[in-house]
Amino acid sequence: MKSKLDEAYKTISEAAKELNLVNTKTGKVNTHTLRFWEKEFNIVKPKIFAGKRRYYDKKTIEILKKIQFLLKDKGY
Repeated sequence: MKSKLDEAYKTISEAAKELNLVNTKTGKVNTHTLRFWEKEFNIVKPKIFAGKRRYYDKKTIEILKKIQFLLKDKGY
C-alpha cells in the first residue's frame, strides 16, 4: 500500500488514524472527535475543498496531536 507524502493533505479518516482515534471494539475511525475539536478550538482549521470534504495538512495534524495530549494525557 502506498503512503502519502508528509506534505500531502490527509483526509479526516487518515488524520484520525494517525492520531489513533479508532474504536477498539468495532475498529471504526472516530472522525466525529476531530469535527468536535474543530468547533471547540479555533486554531484547528482544516482545508475544505469542493464537496465539503476536510483535508488536514501537517501543521494542523501537529496541533491536533498537542490537543490530544493535553486532553487525554494531561486531563485538561
